[in-house]
Amino acid sequence: MTEPAKDFWARADRDLLKRWPKDAEGHPEQAVSLGIQWELDSMADITVSMLESCGIPAFKNGTLGKVLGGFAAQGVDICVPASRAEEARALLEQQPETEETAE
Repeated sequence: MTEPAKDFWARADRDLLKRWPKDAEGHPEQAVSLGIQWELDSMADITVSMLESCGIPAFKNGTLGKVLGGFAAQGVDICVPASRAEEARALLEQQPETEETAE
């Protein structure tokens, strides 16, 4: 029988801790919520993937309330390192470029 995870880092993406910024003492920097919540877990996955592709470590919080059909009863929140929160929010607020705006 496997031992239950002792902390978040053991349950998350195994490389997340390596990518997560550290403080002066080498401890993981505090995670902050971006203040957005998705009802669909898949939308949270897309948001996390987009942030990760821009070099910002991110994780989902709140998927334990998931019910049938892929909906999270309590929503799914996105968290990032405190030092990257402003950058992450700016990226998420950008309007997608379309053919009309590219011209």
